[in-house]
Amino acid sequence: MEGSLTVRQISSSTYKDRTEEYKRQFIHLPDTEKLIADYACALQRDILLQGRLYLSENWLCFHSNIFRWETTISIALKNITFMTKEKTARLIPNAIQIVTEGEKFFFTSFGARDRSYLSIFRLWQNALLEKSLTRQEFCQLLQQNYGTELGLNAEEMENLSLSIEDNVQARSTERSSLDDCGERDEKLSKSTSFTCDSVNGVSETESIDGNLPKAELRKEESQSEKQMKKSPVLTSEKRLSRVPSKSLDLNKNEYLSLDKSSTSDSVDEENIPEKDLRGRLYINRVFHISAEKMFELLFTSSRFMQRFANSRNIIDVVCTPWNVEPGGDQLRTMTYTIILNNPLTGKCTAASEKQTLYKESREAQFYLVDSEVLTHDVPYHDYFYTLNRYYIIPSSKQKCRLRVSTDLKYRKQPWAIIKSLIEKNSWSSLEDYFKQLESDLIMEESMLNQSTEDPGKLSVLRRRRRTFNRTAETVPKLASRRPSGDGALDAKGDVTGKKKEIESYNTALIVVMSIFLLLLVLLNVTLFLKLSKIEYAAQSFYRLHIQEEKYLNLASDMVSRAENGQKNKDRSQRLKGVLRDSIVMLEELKSSLIMLQRTFDLLNKNKAGMTVDS
Repeated sequence: MEGSLTVRQISSSTYKDRTEEYKRQFIHLPDTEKLIADYACALQRDILLQGRLYLSENWLCFHSNIFRWETTISIALKNITFMTKEKTARLIPNAIQIVTEGEKFFFTSFGARDRSYLSIFRLWQNALLEKSLTRQEFCQLLQQNYGTELGLNAEEMENLSLSIEDNVQARSTERSSLDDCGERDEKLSKSTSFTCDSVNGVSETESIDGNLPKAELRKEESQSEKQMKKSPVLTSEKRLSRVPSKSLDLNKNEYLSLDKSSTSDSVDEENIPEKDLRGRLYINRVFHISAEKMFELLFTSSRFMQRFANSRNIIDVVCTPWNVEPGGDQLRTMTYTIILNNPLTGKCTAASEKQTLYKESREAQFYLVDSEVLTHDVPYHDYFYTLNRYYIIPSSKQKCRLRVSTDLKYRKQPWAIIKSLIEKNSWSSLEDYFKQLESDLIMEESMLNQSTEDPGKLSVLRRRRRTFNRTAETVPKLASRRPSGDGALDAKGDVTGKKKEIESYNTALIVVMSIFLLLLVLLNVTLFLKLSKIEYAAQSFYRLHIQEEKYLNLASDMVSRAENGQKNKDRSQRLKGVLRDSIVMLEELKSSLIMLQRTFDLLNKNKAGMTVDS
């Protein structure tokens, strides 16, 4: 549905490269262990050891190499007592804590913590139940983690498939022999279900403070001890593997396989043909949600889809009701706007979606919905569209399997470069979309199950799960050393004491962090006040400087004006003296001219007398 780019959880290295690293770094593991996923993370010890976490079917391994300081850890999945999601510095949700009988491992800096936790949890549950992955499940996990390009040639792919089939056959043979032994011994089969019965007994007889009556504890432990003594062939781990999944799977997380004999109303999935698209299969999971409820969540205007749309930055959603077509199929259309973060595609794009519920789906007791998605404002939008197929198969009244496959369809054939660009962006955005959809469905599943179950029973199951996980493998030793009732009470007392210690430690840590934050706030306020004072002083100094400059300019103007007036007076005096001298000279010139005129007149008279005399 989206055209934005996403960052893959697994690095860009191929599966072949990661497998070679895995075999080279952990040579003590058997050759039958095949790498399923790897995650870049860090192990928290005295310092953070940045490295890589490798996940196989039975082992969880970590390797770090910092300036030739190598750290290698190998943890058998069946030795894990419990695992939890954690926060780094109680703020950043990117950590997972793995706990065994003797150690705790705190892994942080996960790129996609929730997805990594789900993968590790599924394989851990399979290891406890001694369930092996089928070839199809193994290939699906590889495709989800590494894509279709594994970097293997045809011969290597064939060898990988053969080794997987050999492992499955060997484990199925071993498991069938154990089942035959269990069928011959009816008392042993009763001992395998003591955990589930004891959990139900705890929910009915446990008092408010969480302690069982001593008579019930002694009776339960004595029965389990007798049954274990009658079957010394099986080890404690094999006893755990024969416990029903209900006693171990308290979080209601199942893998791809499903127990079809759980209820009488279950539907045989093998009789329903698989109709996946040729593209990629993104979701194949069993949810503890009825098929009708799953259809209502995904294909109606439910609150779940509204929250999901908001988390995906999808706005202006307009959908039509389901309308029956002449052929019997039902059709619904949707229009919405997707806000994008990719500068190459613009800030947002309009999209339209056409959903088709096929008529045959209800007749065959399953839901088959095709969804055609068109994005109108992304580059080359007229070349392709996305086809998503949702396949909801009811497994029982409260369970269903959801299969979601998708494929890219082309209206007209683009160039090879354009096609590779379209497929890269589309597959990455689709993968991110369906990963978030699956995680949100898991959260919705847990919320629905919590709302339907009894809160008191849930609290009892949680306490019972931790006690069983920590003490299940040591039950024979505790039963043989001391009375069963006292042992159970001591175990519960230890758990309660540890819980109180953890709570007190958390409270103290919160108080210290609060004091530290308060000191930081006070320091920030003091710094702010000092900065404001410095700013006020700087402004006042600037104002004084401006006033001094004005006064200096005014004084210089007055001095210059006085100097100019004096200069003008001097010039006027000089000009007056020049004028006086000029007047005197003109008068002298006038008198000299008059004398000259008189002289000329006298001469003229003399000349005239001389002419008369002659």
